[in-house]
Amino acid sequence: MQTFLSLFLSLHVLLLSIFSSPAVLLRSTDGIKAPAYAEQQPQTSDKDAALSSSITAPGAVLMEASTGTIIFEKDSHTKRHPASITKIMTLILIFEALEQGRIHLDDTVTVSEYAASMGGSQVFLEALETQDVETMIKCISIASANDACVAFIYSRH
Repeated sequence: MQTFLSLFLSLHVLLLSIFSSPAVLLRSTDGIKAPAYAEQQPQTSDKDAALSSSITAPGAVLMEASTGTIIFEKDSHTKRHPASITKIMTLILIFEALEQGRIHLDDTVTVSEYAASMGGSQVFLEALETQDVETMIKCISIASANDACVAFIYSRH
């Protein structure tokens, strides 16, 4: 379970880095040497400019994982704050509950009015809506959904 959790959290951090802080993956910080491919500058084209203007995220990086070749980037060198560590901590608690058998992936979570009222990043859950634990994990880890975190925390699990 620890290996699974470690891989899952690595994936979560990677996704958050791509969607909220792309520069984290490609630039060295605090004196840590970045990988050699981090110094590569991608070729830009008219297609890249069109794609860049159609992406609503403030920054993005598309990299071929095995070679480190940067295929596309948009404002990848701007420092950005990472997403909330609270969501990762919530996921740790969820995975511990799964490991201990206190909850199961097919258990349901009912969304409270309070959870549905959360702002910020969300998946727009509605009050009294029910979702299974597996779906809520995806909402928290992929969409960084505040409403899913609060719904899970205040559920009876």
